[in-house]
Amino acid sequence: MSLSAITFMIIIFGFYAGGFAFFLLKAFKSE
Repeated sequence: MSLSAITFMIIIFGFYAGGFAFFLLKAFKSE
């Protein structure tokens, strides 16, 4: 694997993890 491919995977993973955490936080604060 090239460094750029690894970096791309980390960025995509971070994007999904951040979006999921934000969704959980909104759902938790709503209750």
